[in-house]
This record gives sequence, C-alpha cells and structure tokens, in this order.
Amino acid sequence: MIKYLFILVPILSWGQSFAPEPGVLGSTAIHKDSSVFIAWTSNAVVTRGPMNLTVPSLGNSSYGIDSDITGQADGVGVVSFGDGGSAIVTFPAPISNGVGPDFAVFENGFIDHYLELAFVEVSSDGINFTRFESTSEVQTDVQLTNFDTVNCRYVNNFAGKYRANYGTPFDLEELASTPGLNVNSITHIRIIDVVGTIDPLYGTYDGQGMIINDTYPTGFDSGGFDLDAIGVIHSYELGLIEEGLSVSIYPSPTKGVLFVEGSQDNTIQVFNSEGRLLIDNIVDQKIDLSGYDSGIYYVAIHSKDSKFVRRIVKM
Repeated sequence: MIKYLFILVPILSWGQSFAPEPGVLGSTAIHKDSSVFIAWTSNAVVTRGPMNLTVPSLGNSSYGIDSDITGQADGVGVVSFGDGGSAIVTFPAPISNGVGPDFAVFENGFIDHYLELAFVEVSSDGINFTRFESTSEVQTDVQLTNFDTVNCRYVNNFAGKYRANYGTPFDLEELASTPGLNVNSITHIRIIDVVGTIDPLYGTYDGQGMIINDTYPTGFDSGGFDLDAIGVIHSYELGLIEEGLSVSIYPSPTKGVLFVEGSQDNTIQVFNSEGRLLIDNIVDQKIDLSGYDSGIYYVAIHSKDSKFVRRIVKM
C-alpha cells in the first residue's frame, strides 16, 4: 500500500536469523543508484487483487498504472497489488545467473521494518514459474495491523524486506537445480502479494509451511504490496558479464588489501553495500580497504564492452 504516517508499535518475533536493514553491518540491501544495476523493468502486466479479501464488495486496489513499474526505482511511482494481486515483468534482455545476486526488487516502505511482503517467482519460458523459497520467523499469535512494525531480520527471500530505494536481492543460484528452469535465461519475473492474515482460511504460507503474519488488512485503493521497480544485475545478452573479463580479485574475506589480476587498462571502482561509490579510477592492481569499516563491498571492473562485479567481504 502507499505508506501513511502512523504511530508504529513494534511486534516481537521468535528469532532474528536474516540480514538487517540498510546501513547495518550484514545488510544485503542495494541502493537504487548502485552501479551493479545494468537494466530495469521494460514492461509489466499487473493483475489486481481485492482491497480486502474477506470483503470483496470493496473492489480491487487501483493505485498506479502498469508502466509505473518500468525504469529505475524512485520510491514514488508504484503499483499497488491488493490482496494476492500480482505482476509479471520483463526486461530488455534475459537475466542470467552470475556471481552473487542477479536482480533486486524495490518496494516503497517509508521506514525500516514497515513491511509489506510479496513472493518472487522466475521463469525462462513465460509459462512455468519457480518460486524462491521464503522464510518468515514473525510470530503468528497476534495479527500485525497497519500500526505495527516488524524487524526485517525475521524474513528472508521476500520482496518488500527493505524500505524505499533499497532493493531486496535475489540469487538465481538458489534455483539452479530446478528441472526445466534455465537460470541463465530468465525472461519473466512474477511478484505476488502476500495476504498477511493469520486466519488459516485466507492466509498464505512460506516455504516451510508457516503462515505469514504481515500488515493486514489494508482495505483501500493503495492496499497490498507496492511494486516500484526491479533492477537487473546480471544479463548475458547485454554483454555485461563476468566471463567478459578474465579477472581475479583476492583475498575475500580480506582484512584490508585486495589484489587484482588481469585488469590492465580497465577502470576499477569500489562501492559499499548501499551502492555508494567509495573509490574510483584505481590505476594499480591493489585495492586498500584498510580505512573502511567491516562489511560487504562491491568491486566493479569496466572494460570497453564488459563489466565484472565481485562481492567482497571486509573483516
């Protein structure tokens, strides 16, 4: 839904197993301006769900138009799905399985931990879709309402984990063994709103069979998951692939200094986990991170027609 300013009351959960919010050590969030993105959604078809699944007379959610999903994320131009609504999106070229995350999904949460979740599915033929296995550790005793927040550490492999302008990444390697799915040629992605009620008659379940407690109900025209954009990180067809350069970066994890082999006459840049440029135009074959905090960094090496991006852990 489109986010309004409420008095937010935290709800406790059973565990905190997964990555934290943007800006915190260990977060996997990727900022919309990160250079790791090489393309964005080019087309989207949205199927709206009802504003309230249990009160169909209210009608369907209606905020936004399909084309709002195309182009770079901005946290503003979004489409609201309603309960159980969905969108199938396509890209300028198929997404491929590279090193680390291959695409990221953007929602428009206005603060950390105000979550509206969605399932993510991919297809290499536009017909058969495979879902990323999601996990929710959110308590299921008390229903989350529009006035509640829940720590994003409690959920994994859901779109909507992070606030506006920070994408939730997905790694196709997790689905590499799926029969009939070509993870090196993903042509379609489907995003499906999680109906967050803990009522078993209407609720939805994670990959472990646990009912998902999400903000519910959201009975207005901007209800449900709000898709902002999907950013592409790896695409063979665009030529921006790791195999396009014979490069080695080591060691990772590192305590400070990285060595680069095979990158002569190429541009080397270093970005933090939020996609902000830290080091630009490195001319030698050594990267010194000793002055930076522990965490996740990305090293991007550009040649005339290829790009290599490596995820690095600084201890």
